[in-house]
This record gives sequence, structure tokens and C-alpha cells, in this order.
Amino acid sequence: MSEQLKVILPDEQSQALKDYVYTLVTDSVASAKRDAGISQQWLRKNLACKYAGVSFGTFSEWSKRGLPCHIIEGVVLYSKSDIDRFINCNGVFN
Repeated sequence: MSEQLKVILPDEQSQALKDYVYTLVTDSVASAKRDAGISQQWLRKNLACKYAGVSFGTFSEWSKRGLPCHIIEGVVLYSKSDIDRFINCNGVFN
């Protein structure tokens, strides 16, 4: 059986450690969101599919049915707010 390790720190060091851990976790979460495209407003199709939680084929059908896209110099981008609006306006309520 493992024993617990107890560390006793002065208040100043304890607060510094708490601040460090908070900053580390906050930065890691922000980095994960950025890497996953969560904090981006504009998404390319592969990330837009993940954001909507649908397959590439389903997303292509949505595009044919009116999901807006924005094309700039050949780059196709989808707005998260457009995706949300499309889902809200085209879903069936149970």
C-alpha cells in the first residue's frame, strides 16, 4: 500500500504553487481549444464537420442545402454561427 506524501509550505510558497498550477492548466486548456479549433470563429471543412459532429458527407449535403460558406482566394471557410443557425433552423424537434 502506498503512503501519502505530505508537503508543508509557507503561505507564500503555497500561493505561488497554486498560481503556477492555475496558469499551467489555463494555458493548457487554451492551447487545446486552439488546436481543436474550438476558439476559432472560422473553420475549414474538416474542422467544421468536427464542430457540428457530423461526417464529411453529411456536411457536404448541408452545404448543398444552403449552409453558407465564405470563399477567399480559393479557401473555403465556414462560420460557427452559420453552422449553429443552420442546425437550429433545419432540425426536427422531438
